[in-house]
Amino acid sequence: MESGFVGIVLFLVILVYLYFKHAYTYWKSRGVPQLAPSFPFGDMASVIFRRQNMANKIKEIYDLMRAQGHKFAGLYFFSRKAFLPLDPVLIKKILAQDFQHFHDRGIYYDEENDPISAHLFSLAGPKWKNLRAKLTPAYSPGKLKYMFQTILDCGEEMVARLKEIAESDGRVEIKEILARYSTDVIGSCAFGIECNSMRNPDAEFRLMGKRAFTQTVGDVLKMTVIRSFPSLARLLGLGVFTATVTRFFQDVVNETIRFREENGVARSDFLQLLIQLKNRGRLEGDGDEREAAPAVGTSLTLDEAAAQAFIFFLAGFETTSTTISFALFEMAQNEAIRNKARAEISRVLERHSGKLTYDAAMEMEYLDTIISETLRKYPPAPVFLRKCTKTYRVPETDVIIEEGLSVLIPAYGLHRDPEYFPDPEKFDPGRFNEDNKTKIWDYTYIPFGDGPRICIGNYPVNSFMGDFR
Repeated sequence: MESGFVGIVLFLVILVYLYFKHAYTYWKSRGVPQLAPSFPFGDMASVIFRRQNMANKIKEIYDLMRAQGHKFAGLYFFSRKAFLPLDPVLIKKILAQDFQHFHDRGIYYDEENDPISAHLFSLAGPKWKNLRAKLTPAYSPGKLKYMFQTILDCGEEMVARLKEIAESDGRVEIKEILARYSTDVIGSCAFGIECNSMRNPDAEFRLMGKRAFTQTVGDVLKMTVIRSFPSLARLLGLGVFTATVTRFFQDVVNETIRFREENGVARSDFLQLLIQLKNRGRLEGDGDEREAAPAVGTSLTLDEAAAQAFIFFLAGFETTSTTISFALFEMAQNEAIRNKARAEISRVLERHSGKLTYDAAMEMEYLDTIISETLRKYPPAPVFLRKCTKTYRVPETDVIIEEGLSVLIPAYGLHRDPEYFPDPEKFDPGRFNEDNKTKIWDYTYIPFGDGPRICIGNYPVNSFMGDFR
């Protein structure tokens, strides 16, 4: 009996092994360069065992394949296949010119079991298109100006806290301070909540933000199943976020909306814009031409509103705090850059009576080049996804990208490629001054993606980081 069971197990293992071995010939048999995948992890063993992060692994493959003169390559995540374009011309076609073949990101979401995962970043097809049309005006410069005072108020609190630290031992973990600052700003702008995490690092919003990004071994295994076997994950009811995180953000949005509607309260924040979309299906314009979009489809549901507020918070606070941390790190090591930035701040503020206004922040052109160079060297999305939604032939080849396959865009590899950015490890804001930025090759600098699915927050995030000036 026992030997029979062992025989069955051995047979199944051999069957699975043979299946994987056959799967690993997919790209080679189609004339697409590939590495030598290992059973059962494909090309991602070093990532699975945390010897490398995904960004460095994809860059390693990018560098290797580029050195061999290839314009694209094939990868394997376990037995799942992914296409890696290396050539900026091909990347432009995938992101923009032939967008109709790649209009989804292919990111897992489950509206039933994990409703806050069904946000603009992950949604697919008509649902994404409909929601994008509704939300685009909410990210306009005009709407951002309404939130500028909140950004300044939180900045004043951060400055006060930094002064206190300077008067004590003077040492600070700047990434943590910036994460608290970003939490306070976006918590207020997105949810209308005074988080006060600058003074209270254990504030609930800050803890939930940490929890959303912290992964246990169990979380890593869960995400491996989600990414490799999404249909099985939905069948098992696996969510991207824990039930605690989901419930917290849903409750905050639902309770805040209920309070505002019952008491006639309105604020100049992102949540108020979501309330307009919930009740009217469109936003009220304020003279900004980006806000002239007509009503599209039905109004937002409460779950949809919670999902959009959640991604506004989650993507905004991590992207902003990390990017500013890297910018400060680079400036701390380069006195010339630091002094030039200070001189520009002084000149601009003098023109604005010593006040940091929205218009003053927009005039700080050198600081804008510092942010751009930071985003080049440390892109917030080192690799981003597209999904082939309609079978596509790679131009000037016989290579076919089949419907359903994932496409990985190697932003980190492009940004650190010496052919496009000479001496790529050097931090040089001059790459992005008026004379030089026009020389940057098309689609070699894509910190927020590009095409119709470019990150909708690219304007406010850039502005928010500029406001940190």
